[in-house]
Amino acid sequence: VPNDPGFVEQWWLQPPVATPNGRTASAVDAVAAWDTTVGSPGVVVAVLDTGVRYEHPDLRRVAEGGKLLPGYDFVGTDSTGTARAANDGDGWDPDPSDPGDWITSAENTARGGDFQDCGVANSSWHGTKIAGIIGAAADNGQGMAGTAHGVRILPVRVLGKCGGYDSDIQAG
Repeated sequence: VPNDPGFVEQWWLQPPVATPNGRTASAVDAVAAWDTTVGSPGVVVAVLDTGVRYEHPDLRRVAEGGKLLPGYDFVGTDSTGTARAANDGDGWDPDPSDPGDWITSAENTARGGDFQDCGVANSSWHGTKIAGIIGAAADNGQGMAGTAHGVRILPVRVLGKCGGYDSDIQAG
């Protein structure tokens, strides 16, 4: 059992538990699985999502002893040639860092705007969350534990503000 303080809150990694209605809560029982393997650095898991935060302490770059490989950003420019959905000022490039996918009230209500009716929201940092669920460092006394904390993560950024385009997702 890892010593990461967030591990106790990761119900999906715990052994299945019968609920009062007789059903079993969905879980993967990672503790038992880790007796067999925690994954291997030779295994690379691609995460196609909003990108990652390279400074996340449980992920960090491989060059810094972390899990994250260089990756790529496939969020392209919009039909007008700008990169508003990408929110990073450019289109495809070798930087899958997640600049955030928040939607402001003004963006949400702008008639005919790219983000009209997307819903006001703070950044989800979804790609970082998924990368962490898969491969966050474990037993380091901080954060949470990844399901396969021995693997490396290849971040492939395909989603930006208000989702993404099929063409970018397919390219990724």
